[in-house]
Amino acid sequence: MNLFKRWRIVVMSDADKGIKQFSLPRIFLFGFITIFIFALLSVGLTIHMIETLSGENQTLETSLAEANGQIEKQNEDLNQFEQDRLAIENRLTELKTLEEQLKEMITTLNPERLAEFSDGPKGGPSDDFGIVQTSLDKQLSSFGDYSSIRKEVPQLIEKYEVAIEELGSVKEQLKEVPIYWPADSERITSEFGTRTDPFRKDESFHGGLDLAGPWGTKIYASGDGVIELSGRNGPYGLSILIDHGNSYKTRYGHLARLHVKEGDRVKQGELIGLMGSTGRSTGVHLHYEVLKNGELVDPYPYMTFIQRVLNQ
Repeated sequence: MNLFKRWRIVVMSDADKGIKQFSLPRIFLFGFITIFIFALLSVGLTIHMIETLSGENQTLETSLAEANGQIEKQNEDLNQFEQDRLAIENRLTELKTLEEQLKEMITTLNPERLAEFSDGPKGGPSDDFGIVQTSLDKQLSSFGDYSSIRKEVPQLIEKYEVAIEELGSVKEQLKEVPIYWPADSERITSEFGTRTDPFRKDESFHGGLDLAGPWGTKIYASGDGVIELSGRNGPYGLSILIDHGNSYKTRYGHLARLHVKEGDRVKQGELIGLMGSTGRSTGVHLHYEVLKNGELVDPYPYMTFIQRVLNQ
């Protein structure tokens, strides 16, 4: 086919205007058709690209929504983690407080001190203190993360609450038993039983326990009771006798000053006098006696009762 040949177009009119003729090259028509086809293809391709981009955009929007959802979830997890952390820290603080309360309660029952046996002032008529307690830090060191701590902390708190409740009950029951350490002194200079008399230098029975210390060392009631005697009493010098009302009595001898009078009701751990060297004494000390049903007994097992029970 010769594209350069021409087509003749004849246009006839109804009026008497004659016949008009036009001549178009064939290449023009084929060019038009080609352009038209390319235009259709372009429109189709454009529509396809728009649909493809729209799908990709929808996919991106979906991915972005999922990413935002994950970020929101992570933020929620972080917020929950922070809340858990604060809650755990508050519970640990509560546990620390309970632990301090437990220690304080044990201390009020029997001061944490080591009784040292040594030579020193004596008178009267003819291992480390170890409270078994597991360190809170050691208990928590085995936990790997906050989630595990969160599970364990309530159990620890419950354990300490039970311990405090039980110890509080024991403390109430033992208030009238002479188990409180009777002086701010850690130095025992003479034990209960047979000893060499500090004046006669022969063997004699010592019915109490001597605690030496500086002049004016505070002396405490070892249990609740009523002051039966407060004043001078022969070789005991200035002394105090407390009736605990449960077959127990305690005597505090060689005092420098008396802070109670006969008939006074005192509480366990209450200040009742000051250490001195009155009466039959070789120096400043407290002569402390425990009487059970009127018989002298060794005070030391009573003074160390709490730590021995807790160590068992």
